[in-house]
Amino acid sequence: MKGNYGLYLVTDSGMAGGWQKVAGVVAEAIDGGVNTVQVRDKELDDTTFSALVESILSVTEPAKVPLIVNDRVEVAARFSLDVHIGQGDMPLETARELLGAGPRIGLSVGTHAELRAALSGSIRPDLIGMGPVYATNTKKDAGAALGVNTLQALAADAAASGICSVAIGGLNTSNIAEVSRTGVAGCCVVSAIMAATDPAEAARSLKELMA
Repeated sequence: MKGNYGLYLVTDSGMAGGWQKVAGVVAEAIDGGVNTVQVRDKELDDTTFSALVESILSVTEPAKVPLIVNDRVEVAARFSLDVHIGQGDMPLETARELLGAGPRIGLSVGTHAELRAALSGSIRPDLIGMGPVYATNTKKDAGAALGVNTLQALAADAAASGICSVAIGGLNTSNIAEVSRTGVAGCCVVSAIMAATDPAEAARSLKELMA
């Protein structure tokens, strides 16, 4: 699916100082130029996670910024939101059954083999998340770093099949300009904004480098 995901923020409740503070960081980040938000929290139970989603929606909906749910397909279905799943999560076919025809499904890939499998299935993802581009401590189960050259090759293969991709993993002001030139439709950041003392200014700096 074609799209422009731009500067893509993945939330981290711990970096924000607790899940109740995430929406405030998101609001500042949107003021700084964030185009897409993905809500991720592996620790919260579904009830509390749903409350987190609602709090972020109160910020993203007025700003017309898309909100994507990480992993929790049932929660995404409840809110009719797009979802992003990993290789070890729910099969794409099951996710599509739960979501229905409307919401989009993103899938993480870290190798050429994983991309080929995603593109050859009966149900294909609408978006590919490629990473980690660089080594990162933000996601504990992240695989080996791809590097920019492999990222560019994967993004080209996905685009040739009509699916756009976003890059994630270790992106910050030192490398986001280079990553944005690889053909991806978005650059995902976590700590570069979530851990910043001024999220709006951090987002603004990243967005300028992407341009």
